[in-house]
Amino acid sequence: MTGLADSQKRRLDELRKEVAKRGFDRYASVLKKVSELPVELQSTAVTALAERETIHTIVAFPPQIQRGWHYVPKQALLFTESGVIYLLASIWPGEEPQVTILNGCNLMYLKVKLLLLYGFLELVVQGPDRPIRLGMEFNTVDWYCLSQPLKRLLQITQTPLGPLTGSGIQSFRRQQALENLPLKFSNGLEIYGLLPGEELEELTFQPGTWMRWLYFLRRPILANTLLSLTSHYLVVIQEEINMKQGWVIAYIPRNNIMRIQNRHCGLWKELSIQLKRADQSTDYTLRLNDEAVEAWRRSWVQHGGRWTEQSEQQV
Repeated sequence: MTGLADSQKRRLDELRKEVAKRGFDRYASVLKKVSELPVELQSTAVTALAERETIHTIVAFPPQIQRGWHYVPKQALLFTESGVIYLLASIWPGEEPQVTILNGCNLMYLKVKLLLLYGFLELVVQGPDRPIRLGMEFNTVDWYCLSQPLKRLLQITQTPLGPLTGSGIQSFRRQQALENLPLKFSNGLEIYGLLPGEELEELTFQPGTWMRWLYFLRRPILANTLLSLTSHYLVVIQEEINMKQGWVIAYIPRNNIMRIQNRHCGLWKELSIQLKRADQSTDYTLRLNDEAVEAWRRSWVQHGGRWTEQSEQQV
């Protein structure tokens, strides 16, 4: 086992040196057909998938170094009529890539981080026997290649809902609500939160909070967070707790939400958004203050959502 770990470490060191060379291609490319994929992402399984799936967009990513040291091999996303296929190259020459097939109709949630040059895409979908989670690091310079295909992927998840308890925020109320938000978050809601054809039903904004640390310093404990309810999604737009420059955006299909549970955790409250598809379940958690929790509880219950309370003694 030690020998394998040493070999892997040496190989990763070699690959990092390659990426660091001057003139190395660092940006994603949009390809027209599967045959244009790098050889490291080609395999008989990929060819077979291409023959039976209609592929609309292929985005190929070069190897990269993220977080200062972490090597990410070549990757590709193949967006199809029914979902997305993720390819991840092996670090070993001649070894076939890892292939992950995600059905858009089975999406439990989609989350993306856009923090300066660091991007992270997370997809959780219902799998054959348990949820499948895809986590993919990328350079945010390549977001322009991803944003439209991901919006189309989200549209696949839009299944008819039962009768809604509201008909959307009217234009005057919506404009007033947007004006009360910090400019960054009103822009974020317009750019990311409202997908094409979606109506805004409710929104709650929580300003970030701090606590005193070592007398002279302050430590952030809650991030700026916007929760919005649209026709088909609960959309969460946040800042990273220690970074103001960027976004963390999550899209949670409303028909996946079984209930929201509120748990008291001392300085904050934790919302557990409990998701279920067929017999598979997962949670999406948020930290909020008392005021934001109560505002969101009223909105969620008003729109027919289930809400439960869990005390610290029950944990």
